Amino acid sequence: MLAVILDTRCRTGELVAQRIDDLGDDQRSIRIIRRPQHGTPFAPAYETISLSPLSRAAMAQWLPVRAKLVERLQGGTTALWVSLAHNHAGNIHDNGHHTLRMPGMPLQQRGLIRSYRNGRHRYQLTHLLPPKPEQLRRALEAELFLF
Repeated sequence: MLAVILDTRCRTGELVAQRIDDLGDDQRSIRIIRRPQHGTPFAPAYETISLSPLSRAAMAQWLPVRAKLVERLQGGTTALWVSLAHNHAGNIHDNGHHTLRMPGMPLQQRGLIRSYRNGRHRYQLTHLLPPKPEQLRRALEAELFLF
């Protein structure tokens, strides 16, 4: 996911909206649907971006893992980004326990941000990457304007 953010400068909402069919047939490109923010009346813009060798290698590793996670779900999902572990839906029962969601469920924005933060710490990238993916995206956008 990090490599795709670096290649595409996607917002988290654009990432969680991605589906398997947004990948090119040869997995060398990805389609991004850029939706305007703040309720502006503009139509979404569709953009196809070539993936870097890093993104292609990461995607080659991710897709088999994703397939195994999704096959456990009845009906599956077409979401490109899915959870690796159980998580909760935010619903608390009377006994204080959360409703658990199985691994392989489509990531929502908060889960995607949490995943980014966990990976940033797990792989000791805190000195290289900002705390939030939106901060990374904005830094990449700013860098684009410098050239």
